[in-house]
Order: sequence, then structure tokens, then C-alpha cells
Amino acid sequence: MMVNKNIKKLSERQETVPFVLLVVVLIISMIMSESFRDLGYFLRTSTRYIELGLTALSMTFIIVAGMIDLSVPSVMCCSATITALVFHAGMPMGMAIGCGLLTGIVCGFFNGVLISFLKLPSMIVTIGTMSLFRGVSQILIGDKGLGAFPRWFNSIDKRVVFETGNIRFSVTLLFFIIAAVLFYLVLHRTSFGRMIYSIGSNEQAAIHSGINTKMVKMILFITSGLIASIAGIATMSRLLLVRYDMNLNTEIEVVIMVLLGGADINGGRGSILGTFIAVILVIILRTGLITAHITSDAQMALMGLILLVSIIIPNISTLLRELKDK
Repeated sequence: MMVNKNIKKLSERQETVPFVLLVVVLIISMIMSESFRDLGYFLRTSTRYIELGLTALSMTFIIVAGMIDLSVPSVMCCSATITALVFHAGMPMGMAIGCGLLTGIVCGFFNGVLISFLKLPSMIVTIGTMSLFRGVSQILIGDKGLGAFPRWFNSIDKRVVFETGNIRFSVTLLFFIIAAVLFYLVLHRTSFGRMIYSIGSNEQAAIHSGINTKMVKMILFITSGLIASIAGIATMSRLLLVRYDMNLNTEIEVVIMVLLGGADINGGRGSILGTFIAVILVIILRTGLITAHITSDAQMALMGLILLVSIIIPNISTLLRELKDK
């Protein structure tokens, strides 16, 4: 009886479906290619998606709160653009990075003001700022790329922090893991995290209970901007240059990572653990499809299919439980 109860409780967890999908995809990938039996190979090919996965952590907060931020890739690009321009204007790279981080904070603040205080829909606002921030990047650097950065800054994704055998943990990967732990603690172990869930579940009830929803939303979008700027500067280091089309059209991938992790697009539901699992799932899936020479269009179609499956399965389970109770 206790075993059945535990199984039922496990099946109801929002992380269960993405975890099962992860195991299935991993097994299929290992059968298709021996490379996936090598953890070192997986870690070496994960960098690009780790950068997007980093932004998925802050996106989880926003979606749990019942909002969305589609401007994240544009903030990444704009922050990297400012960093490169300031450096080429003669400022030391360390200070230029500071300017890039400040750019992300300003972008997040701008989104937050429009959404929190002017009460505009987050989707409409961030669609607009998505074009605005990328347009600013294109105006500033045109169609050319900016590179020639200091040697210590280049290829941060290849800087090994910890190594055992052929398994290497890069700076980017280690930062992602630490960030995931911090985001998990904030969302699931603090009163601020409970405020986020309250706003996503019922914003009016949250207001009546004394939660300063405007301030919480501001913090969420400023955090999103800061994390996006860190990811953008990491991308710039990996690519060794900045272009206005950097990370173009990747906002859907970030949202998919969060929704695959069990978050509800309407808010009030989601977890950092689920997002973390979904990021690993996307990395394995994308890498496997690239190894199999599957086109990018087909990859996005498959990603969409997996997302639909991850949404449909819990709903079917809920429906079956309701029918059984009746």
C-alpha cells in the first residue's frame, strides 16, 4: 500500500515526465552513437545550450509568476555588443564586462517598469523590446562583427575548472550548476519564492495578502536581464566575436526548456529541478540530432513534439484520476 502511495506521489511530481523523457532520449542516443556513452563528449558539446540553459533558470521564475520574457536573446546580444564597443573604445576588458552587465540590468529594468508599473502584458512588452534591443545592437555595430578580445577572455567555455580522466568541467558549466543550486534555494526555500508562486497562482489574492507584486516583478525582470547579460558575454567569449544576429530566434528554445521542465505557462507551477533536467534533455537531444545530421527545421519540429508530449501526459494522468474518483 505504501509502495503504491509513493509511486502515485512520484507520478504526480512535475519533474517526473521530463526525467522519463531524458532517460528515453539518452538510451536511444547511446544506441545510435557510442559517443553518448562518453560523459566527456557530452560535457564538451554542451556549451551553447548551457548558455541558454542559464537564462532558462531566470525564465522559470518569470513563468512561475505567470509572465514571460521573450527579449532574453536580444538582451544577450545587446549586452555583448556594449561590452565589445566599450572595450574597443579603449576601456579595460574587466570594466567593459561591467558595462555589459549593467546593460542587461537596464534592459531588465525597462521591461520591469512597463510590465509592473504600467501593467502592460509581458508577452506584448517583451516582443517589442526583443526587436528594440536587437535593433540597438544592429544600429551600433551594423552587419560587421566585433572581435579581437584579450587572450584571457577568449574561449571561457574551454577553461577547465575541474578534471578527472576525460571528464572536464568548464567555467561555464560550473557556473550553470552553481546558479541552478542558488535559483533552487531561492524559489523553493525562501519566502521570496513563495511570493513568486502566489503571484502566478492568483495575483489579486497575492496583493490582498500584502505581497508587493510590483517590486517582485521588477526583481524578476532585472534578474532576467542580468543573467541574460552573463550568458551573452559568455557566448561572445566562446564565439570570439559579436554580431547583431547573435542568438537570433533562440527565445523559443529557452521557453521550451522551462515548459519541458513541468512549468505551467499560466503561472503558479514550475521548478528549478525540472528546468535543470529539461536543459540536459535538450542538450542530449540537440547533440544527438546534429550527430545524426538532422536539419535544424526537423530538430525544432521534434522539440515541439516532445514539448506537446510532456504537456499532454500529465493532463491525461489528471483526467484519469478525476474519472477514477467519480
